[in-house]
Amino acid sequence: MKIRVEPEISGKKDGYDIIIDAGIIGGVSAEEIVSAFSSAAVNLKAGFLAVTSETVYGLYGVKFSAFLKKCGIENFDFIVLPDGESTKSLKYLADIHDRLIDNGMERSDSIIAFGGGVVGDLAGFAAATYLRGINFIQVPTTLLADVDSSVGGKTGIDHPKGKNLIGSFYQPRAVLIDVDILKTLDKRELINGFAEVIKYGAALDADFFSYLESNYKKILAYDEETLIRIIEKSCSIKAHIVNQDEKESGLRSVLNFGHSLGHAIETLYNYENIKHGEAIAIGMVFAAKLSKHLGLCGEEEVARIKNLIINSGLPSDIPDFTPEQYVNAMKLDKKVSDKQIKFVLIKGIGVYEFKKLDFSFLFNYLAKI
Repeated sequence: MKIRVEPEISGKKDGYDIIIDAGIIGGVSAEEIVSAFSSAAVNLKAGFLAVTSETVYGLYGVKFSAFLKKCGIENFDFIVLPDGESTKSLKYLADIHDRLIDNGMERSDSIIAFGGGVVGDLAGFAAATYLRGINFIQVPTTLLADVDSSVGGKTGIDHPKGKNLIGSFYQPRAVLIDVDILKTLDKRELINGFAEVIKYGAALDADFFSYLESNYKKILAYDEETLIRIIEKSCSIKAHIVNQDEKESGLRSVLNFGHSLGHAIETLYNYENIKHGEAIAIGMVFAAKLSKHLGLCGEEEVARIKNLIINSGLPSDIPDFTPEQYVNAMKLDKKVSDKQIKFVLIKGIGVYEFKKLDFSFLFNYLAKI
């Protein structure tokens, strides 16, 4: 299946295809892939640098090389980076730039991100900044990257004081999602990605949230049909939002439901011992409870979100950092303006509301819970 993303960039539509299927890398016809590359003005005879991680390369390096050749791509190279969030740094960005320069790559050449969210964010930022922009293709390999980070053009790296503080909006030329790859994903990583799926339902689509409540066991059992359905729905929701607000000037902020506290948790853990989706799950429960505290929703909505998160194996309790630590971390959030933070809250399942909150209020609220 194919989903079209067409954000308005510099006053004109500039779209790309998201192709979702099972077996893309394993050997199905490459015709649709070649068509997607061609429609995105990607020259298959040019040079390609595939950025990947050690785990993904070990599992799929040979298959992916064969896939590229099947698509008519002969001039390609791999750069294999360490696994983990700490790779999203200036050091490894420089390593990619060095390889691009050493290979003599030109503006007509392309970078392929073949990995999870870390690889996609890092490779995309390298593509955005090398020669002021070269082609960029996303081939995500985790559920989290499938449903969130591969779509919409957010690229960047972390800073020790905050997550994703350095980066740019830079749209890929195509996104290829192969559900078969998820079969080699460990359970914790699958659950990690499921947190972002829950986000779409909780903040934007009540029917989808109900579907997740009824089918989460199938998802966690790697049921192919159900995985394709939730990936398609998540990408469709995100594409619809990105088409209206590419650079998060308004509506796109809704995709940060659970992220304000979640990013603070990741920062306080120094990006270790907790995964992105786990932190976001805690952040969603916090945002739901905060919504109830402010009179926006009731206990039923809070309970449904918390129960789905717990039933999925995700954490829901706030880690034992001080209110001061949380507030200081949130002060570096990208959504801070006029010394207030733009929080995504809910008025009901699938119904969001933006609210600017000052840090003294958040400090006092955190001190009471």
